[in-house]
Amino acid sequence: MALMFQGFQGNGKSVCQQDDVCQHKLVTYAIVLMPYFILIANERSFTFQTALPSILLMMLAFVFFKDARRYTFHALIVMIGFTTIIGASNFLTVLKDDYLITSRTLIRAFMFMIIVWFYGTAISQKFSQKDILIILKGVSYSVLVPFYLEFKEYLKQGMYFGRVYPVTLRGCQLDANYFALLVLVQIVCSYIIAIYSARISDKILSWICILLGTVSIILTGSRSALMCMALIIVVSAFIYFIQKNNGKIKNLIFFVLCIAILFLVASKFMSGWMFDRFFNNSYHDDSNEQRVSYWINAIHRWPHRLFLGYGVGNYNYFFAKDRGLIGDPNVTTHGTITDFLVDFGIVGLFLFLYIIIDCVRILLKTHNYVLVAMLPGIIICSVIIGAERTVALWLWIIVFRILAEYLRKNPSQSLSDILA
Repeated sequence: MALMFQGFQGNGKSVCQQDDVCQHKLVTYAIVLMPYFILIANERSFTFQTALPSILLMMLAFVFFKDARRYTFHALIVMIGFTTIIGASNFLTVLKDDYLITSRTLIRAFMFMIIVWFYGTAISQKFSQKDILIILKGVSYSVLVPFYLEFKEYLKQGMYFGRVYPVTLRGCQLDANYFALLVLVQIVCSYIIAIYSARISDKILSWICILLGTVSIILTGSRSALMCMALIIVVSAFIYFIQKNNGKIKNLIFFVLCIAILFLVASKFMSGWMFDRFFNNSYHDDSNEQRVSYWINAIHRWPHRLFLGYGVGNYNYFFAKDRGLIGDPNVTTHGTITDFLVDFGIVGLFLFLYIIIDCVRILLKTHNYVLVAMLPGIIICSVIIGAERTVALWLWIIVFRILAEYLRKNPSQSLSDILA
C-alpha cells in the first residue's frame, strides 16, 4: 500500500505532489484489491458488497479529486441508463405490486447503483502504463487467495477426491461455480502476462499462477470453468501464434512445457470420480436440468415486465410462487442473462450487452485479437450463473475495458510494450 501514498511525501508545496498520481493510485488499488476480499466473504456468490474497502477507496478518489468525477460518454450511458431503469421499474412495481417493495429491495437497488458507479468511475480514468501493470499483476497474483481457501479445505478433508467447496475465513462455504469464475479471471490476467511479458521471471510466476488456478478449479469440480479455461488458453494461443509477434519461439517453449506440467499436476489432483465428472458423465444431469428449468421459468415471467423488468430483487417473489417455495430465495434465474431480463427488462439486457460489445469493438479496432479470443470463455462461464452482482463478473469487465481504452488512446503501444 506504500505506493498509494508516495505522492504525500513532498516539498511542502501541496499535500500531494501530483493530484493525478494520488487519484490513480486510489482507483488502481480499489480495483486490484477487489479479488483479495474473497478471504472475508460472508455470502456464497462473493457479491460486490464484500469488496466494501475497495468501494471506500473509490469514494475517496471521487470526493477528493475532481478528475475522478469526470466520466466518459460510455460510462455516463451505463450509469444513467441503469439508474433510470431501476427507478422506473421500481416505480411501476409500486403502482402494481407495492407489497414487493421492501427495505431489502431498496438495499439491492442501491447496491447495484454502487456497482455501475464503481464501473463508470474505474473505466473513466486515464491510467498510466505502470497502473495497467499493477492491475494485471495484482489480479494475477490474487489467485493465491482462492487457491489457499480451496487447498486448505482439500487438506482438511484428508485430500478428499471429490468436490471440495472452499470456506472463507469467516466460515462461509462458497459456491463452486462463482468461486471458479473469479479464478478464471485471475487465470486470464496471468495468461496475458505469460504471453506478452519479456521477463522470464514474470512468465514463470504467471504460469505458476495459472497452475494454482487450474488446481483450484479441478478441486471444485466446476465443469464449466475447466471447459472455459481450456477454451481461453487454446483459442488465444492459436490466435497469438498465427500472428506476427516477436518472441514466438520463447513463448512456444514455455507454452509446451507449462501445458505438459499442467497435465501432470491435473492428473495428480483429478481422481477417477472427478475425471468421469469432467469428461465421461453426461451433462444431462439434475444440476443442469434444474438450471434450465429456472431459465424457462424466467423466460415465461419476463414478458409480464417486458421493457424494464421487475426491479432488482423483486422477481424473487414470483420465482418462489411459481416453484411453490416459502420465503424469498436467493437463487432466482441461475443465469446472468435471465437475471438482467427479469431485473431490468429488455432495455437493461441491451445495456449490459452494450458494455460487452463496445469493449470488443475497441479491441477489434486496435487489433488486439488475442484479448478478444479470451472473452468468450469468461462470458460462457458467467452466463450459466447469476453473476450480475458479483465481484468476478464486474472485475473482468473493468479490467478488459481499461485495457481496451488504454490501447485505443496509446496506439503506438502494444501489450508487449506495457509488460516489457
